[in-house]
Amino acid sequence: MAQITLCKEAWVKPDLAEVTRHARALGATGPVEIDERAIIVEGLDGPTRNYLQQVFGFQCHDRNNPHLYRQHGRAPIGWEAENGTPTP
Repeated sequence: MAQITLCKEAWVKPDLAEVTRHARALGATGPVEIDERAIIVEGLDGPTRNYLQQVFGFQCHDRNNPHLYRQHGRAPIGWEAENGTPTP
């Protein structure tokens, strides 16, 4: 329980103007958004998004590969494979 409290207190939503300035300098395209869980950008590779994440102490996701709430990774549960067969 102490860890949850510690993390909750450290979870501070960054300033959109500051994040946008950094993201643009790194080559982000499209709108930069911040929701309750993450900075959302376009046009930045994984290491660059990780850099933003470390600078601001806030998750940073690619708009084209969203992280779904309460699911590890990006794929929705029960998605169909490219050949049309359901996955387990």
